[in-house]
Amino acid sequence: MSRRKQKHLIEPKALISLLVVLGIIWLVAQAVNNLPSGSAGAFALIIFLAAAMVITYPIVKVLRRTRARQTLVRKARDVCAQQLPALARRHAQLVQPDPYGRPQTERWAKEIDYFIMQHIQPVLIPSEVGALVRDREKVVQSIWTQVETAMRDQPPLQAFFDNMTPAEFEAFCAEELRRAGWDARVTMQSRDQGVDVIATKKGRRIVLQCKLYARPVGNKSVQEAVAARGYEKADFGIVVSNNRYTSAAEQLANTNGILLLHYRDLRNLEMILNQQTIS
Repeated sequence: MSRRKQKHLIEPKALISLLVVLGIIWLVAQAVNNLPSGSAGAFALIIFLAAAMVITYPIVKVLRRTRARQTLVRKARDVCAQQLPALARRHAQLVQPDPYGRPQTERWAKEIDYFIMQHIQPVLIPSEVGALVRDREKVVQSIWTQVETAMRDQPPLQAFFDNMTPAEFEAFCAEELRRAGWDARVTMQSRDQGVDVIATKKGRRIVLQCKLYARPVGNKSVQEAVAARGYEKADFGIVVSNNRYTSAAEQLANTNGILLLHYRDLRNLEMILNQQTIS
């Protein structure tokens, strides 16, 4: 188990600044004690005080900014912790590898910006909003690290749940295939050409239509799978659902060589495809 970093009540820079301010105050006090009497002494006192204010002001400003930054980071961490399950699911939906295996994080970065604006910024006071403008990247990195750590400890889409969204169901199906040894990715929705998931394994290329339905799946999904298989030049077209299929869908799928599966079948997909090849 990795050791947590020890938390400091005050940052080292802030502590040094505070000591400097205290030192200046002490020097002014000593100077006042040693001033001669009369108008010359009063004038010298004014000069000393003015100099102290000029020196102290930027230090106090640094102290305030440091305090605002500390509070900002703490609040951001707390809000993120409250929303970790939802953030982890969004990460699983949005961060997918491109055809060359490189994770695409652009949509996830936009999601973090949205989360900061809608969920973190409203709980900040003005000084902390200023700190967010100055130290936004630090907050972004904190959210990124919290979510990825949570996902390593507990994958967000390792099991089906009733209130899944369609996007979560697509990510769940891809994750099921990856656990079964497939190289699977969710397609970009704006360019999917009717394909939800593309996967390859041992030279086989498959395309999935993932249908999260409260009713039986009909002909349209089968037609989409046929078109997707042709467009992607895949070996198999598959419709995966949480529900059953209509008789018409089963007949159309049989005629066009489309597999109709339940999501529980994905772990055994290779065996199912082998049986299809033999038959």
